[in-house]
Amino acid sequence: MRDLVVVVNPYAGSHRGERVWQSLQVIDPRLREARVVMSPDPAHARGQLAGMLDEGLDRVLVVGGDGTLHLVANAILELGLGEEVAIGVVPTGTGSDLARSLGVPGRPAAALRFALAAEPQPMDVLRVATDDGRGEYVLNVASAGISGLVDEAVNRIQRRGALAYLGASLGAVWRYRPVRCRVAVDGAEWYDGAVLLLAVANGSTFGNGMRIAPGAVVDDGLADVILVRPVPRWQLLVRLPQIYLGTHVRAGFVQVGRGREVRVEPQAPLPPFDLDGEAVESAAATITVVPGALQLLR
Repeated sequence: MRDLVVVVNPYAGSHRGERVWQSLQVIDPRLREARVVMSPDPAHARGQLAGMLDEGLDRVLVVGGDGTLHLVANAILELGLGEEVAIGVVPTGTGSDLARSLGVPGRPAAALRFALAAEPQPMDVLRVATDDGRGEYVLNVASAGISGLVDEAVNRIQRRGALAYLGASLGAVWRYRPVRCRVAVDGAEWYDGAVLLLAVANGSTFGNGMRIAPGAVVDDGLADVILVRPVPRWQLLVRLPQIYLGTHVRAGFVQVGRGREVRVEPQAPLPPFDLDGEAVESAAATITVVPGALQLLR
């Protein structure tokens, strides 16, 4: 497997990533021939990966979560290699929501077999471009509002259990103050008012299994747009289980749409954007679907 690069996030899933990688090499000793990028420093890992991709390697196996996939995909796309390099994943992150959307098995051994046997298939990505000149690609969900506070809270937890996102969400409900935003979809005004949450979804789940966009499909050339208007906190707490079932989209305070381009203009300071589970400074931004931009082993 000398033509394979393995990117391991040793901190993924509360420091589970490195242990899983060691177990995978026992399951399939051929992996010991692969080239490995394993660093807790994202910038260092990204630089190492870019150097290996420049040598013509065409498959990357990610042992990590949504954040590691986000890093790998951005490195590949910024090098213009989206059609040449295929990505597989062994999910070990706290959320690993994109793997869930793709039907990747949760157990490492089964996920490894899935990735090694799968053929590359095209997948859409979201391009997030802020008015202050920043830009990056998102594979799963880009969101604004309360989700940024949730990301910040989860990322402060050293040992993240299965309920990390739920606990952070409950805390954020009490701290977040809705911000007015203007939202346009495909150039037409879609919403203007206070926002609890705006999610632009390529995949169907975020926050470790919350089915924020149950109808989203990763290769249909469209993003699902889910907007939650402010409601009393008690109502949010009562309805929170609905998001795990995907039935929240039928609530009267939830607005649902689809499109190829979403424009969001906050009218006051927002918490950070949530981009694939990473907290990124928010600003007025345009989110565009880039159809079939990336090859996934799925």
